[in-house]
Amino acid sequence: MGMSASQSRFLMLTAQKSNNEYQAQNITFERMMLAENVERWTEEYNNDMQNQTLLFGQANNGSVNFNSRLRYDDIVRDTEEGGMSMSLISATSNRIVVPAIPDPLPEGKTRDDYFICPDVNDVDFLEKNLREGNFLFVDKNTTMIGMTDKSEWNTFAYNDFAIQTYITDTYDKTDDAAAQALYDERTAKFQKADKLLECQLKKLETEHNAIETEIESVQKVIKTNVEASFKTFG
Repeated sequence: MGMSASQSRFLMLTAQKSNNEYQAQNITFERMMLAENVERWTEEYNNDMQNQTLLFGQANNGSVNFNSRLRYDDIVRDTEEGGMSMSLISATSNRIVVPAIPDPLPEGKTRDDYFICPDVNDVDFLEKNLREGNFLFVDKNTTMIGMTDKSEWNTFAYNDFAIQTYITDTYDKTDDAAAQALYDERTAKFQKADKLLECQLKKLETEHNAIETEIESVQKVIKTNVEASFKTFG
């Protein structure tokens, strides 16, 4: 191989080596991103498997079966219909919490007596505000609240004994199966993607070693040609 051809080959191999290293860096970065996703998925999975929640129970044959998350309707529904026959008040405004203004208004009440909160029908929002003490239970139904002075209201927090007859604070197992299935699906996809990237990286490493070996060989040829040229003109 002549000097010119050797130099051209050297430049081409150097470019291939740089491209090879660039691809390897990208693959390494992708694997790091996948690993970070796994950490996030694992955290979500652990949170789903260990989340505390307020479950509502209905009395059956003298026992209470807590089998569903507490809803606003469970609180205000009459006991004869399986509810608590209670209401909520806002701890800051001392107004009755409702998703919409009652129609008709209870006797002696005006719109100003109510705290309008459409989000109270959302179980997550309801639980958050109960836990933070923003909402309190009142042992009156809507009609009785309308006829009773605020000073006579008996209020309870979500964890008071009188409320624990209907509500238990426990781990929510209702979403465990879905959380497990999602985590297993994500893990399987990660393992498949990471294995593919690992194979691509090994292929690039093999190519990188071959390129370096050839670069060394071409460098020796160039060195030999240079030494021969100096001998010719020496």
